[in-house]
Amino acid sequence: MEYRTLGKTGLRISRMGFGGIPIQRIDAEGTKLLLKKMAEQGINYIDTARGYTVSEEYIGYGLEGLRDKFVLATKSMSRTKEAMASDIETSLRNLRTDYIDLYQVHNPNMDQLEQLMVKGGALEALMEAKDAGKIGHIGITAHSTAVFEKALELDWVETVMFPYNIVESQGEELIRRCAEKNIGFIAMKPLAGGAIEDPALALRYVCSNPDMTVVIPGRGADVGGEGP
Repeated sequence: MEYRTLGKTGLRISRMGFGGIPIQRIDAEGTKLLLKKMAEQGINYIDTARGYTVSEEYIGYGLEGLRDKFVLATKSMSRTKEAMASDIETSLRNLRTDYIDLYQVHNPNMDQLEQLMVKGGALEALMEAKDAGKIGHIGITAHSTAVFEKALELDWVETVMFPYNIVESQGEELIRRCAEKNIGFIAMKPLAGGAIEDPALALRYVCSNPDMTVVIPGRGADVGGEGP
């Protein structure tokens, strides 16, 4: 398994990650078996989200006895301080941990990105949780190139997750700029949500980009990772 450093976070992660959406299709015991197999294969990066129904809970159950084998990332669509603080606490309970390595702002539009940075916005809760040692690093996920570009200007952004595959390569220049700024780049939707039928070819394409830190196969024919 190939490993990379996730930008300025300093976290060493496998270049192949695992996303939490498909966990909804199995049960807690199946998740435990899956995570054990991932640890054996050297896959150490897990991405989930508050919005993925039971995903956090099942992953938390599966992580018992394995927490030190994984770098754990989740995310929230909350935009206010109060709501984000509540989501962070819920994530900690669901994941059965006292520390989440990476907490991400989940897919804001431009207006929401501005909203979460004002007084009383979600960023305050993230910073306070980081200071308290509840989360290690802060990132953002996006589907808009405008949001991606804006994120590269923000000093609190340590990672960016964005779609990247053979048919969706509009972010390539921004991915290059991520590397220049030492911001970890997390590629979602490498199979374009199932539009690309050859997984091996799709993953080879994504991994051929030296500026891509970790790939998270997505929903549908993809196997986990970021949803809309």
